[in-house]
Amino acid sequence: MVSDAIQLAFQHSDFLPVPGGSDHYVAAVQNKPGELDALRHASPETWSRLTPLVEIVGPKKPPEAYKRETVVGWVRRVSDAVGHRPCFLDVLRLRPGHPTTTSSGTGPVLAVIHAAARKRGMAFVPVLPISGNDSRDHLRLVGDAAACDGRGAALRYPIRRIALGPGTTHTTVLASAVKGLGMDVTYADVLVDLGYLSGDEELHAEDVGEALKEVTAVGEWRSVVLLGTSMPSMLGGTVGEGTIGELPRREWELWSALKRDPPGRLPTYGDYVVQHPDPPHDDDGGGPSMRANVRYTINSTTLVARGRGSVIQEGREQYRDLCQQLVGRPEFAGRDFSWGDAEIAACANGEIQPGWQNHWRGAGSSHHFRLVTEQLSR
Repeated sequence: MVSDAIQLAFQHSDFLPVPGGSDHYVAAVQNKPGELDALRHASPETWSRLTPLVEIVGPKKPPEAYKRETVVGWVRRVSDAVGHRPCFLDVLRLRPGHPTTTSSGTGPVLAVIHAAARKRGMAFVPVLPISGNDSRDHLRLVGDAAACDGRGAALRYPIRRIALGPGTTHTTVLASAVKGLGMDVTYADVLVDLGYLSGDEELHAEDVGEALKEVTAVGEWRSVVLLGTSMPSMLGGTVGEGTIGELPRREWELWSALKRDPPGRLPTYGDYVVQHPDPPHDDDGGGPSMRANVRYTINSTTLVARGRGSVIQEGREQYRDLCQQLVGRPEFAGRDFSWGDAEIAACANGEIQPGWQNHWRGAGSSHHFRLVTEQLSR
């Protein structure tokens, strides 16, 4: 268990990472150039309803020890996009205790990330993933950061993947985790992560609502967030090449159903923007066989304009055609709607050169941020 000193650090804390409650929006983004560009260009109005959950993604093949300069560079790029605004800070594909060179020898990579974020004045909340293989290193490092900075901690709870043993419930699992951090639940946030919502799975709002009742039975969480996405890891088989397909936003439909019939406390809406939860690795996720695509969120679906052949074979010029297709549709919000819409329009009109996939990942994210915050404001 982390030291009880954490309790003292929060006696007079009024820090709220999700100030708008159920009218706010939590966007799970990876520290990829496109998504960071989208955050960097978000308007003040969008930021007023947006709190990012930033995931720092480690390399597929980690070195024996990370260089401190490399890790600090990861954090610097996130800081440049987020500034001093509240954010949740998590890691993906990174073992928290992985050795990292420091001026005094080696230290765990997660501690180096937290120290670098602290030095840059980031108002971050450290995130503790809850799973069947919980790491004591992760618990200790998140607890240390919470004690040092006094902004509490967030628990990321993959509610559909947790195996509940005899005598355990979502309530007991989460209560045990909060106790392990040594803090009162009123200084903790819970990010209830539904993950990828496949169209082949049946998931009803009533069932999610019952599970959320167990989550909120732990106590008065500082915030409760419901995360999910319907974006597959690969578009092949869901959107044909050379077409514009539509993917349902099941996560939005689910949250909207909960809002109509709240299960007690209505959670804050969260999603993975226009990406799958896992880092991109192949097909339309970023591998050599990737097809060019631009993703554009509308009310209850995501439009996906998809090119023909791989980007390597066809080149980036095909993005201009995809942008022209989107601009020609009645759902296009106009170039003044967001930075991303301006980039789509400019590419369609030949005002800028077509970028690569990261750029259009950012443009789609930028439009999504604005659209979702406006949906919530309505």
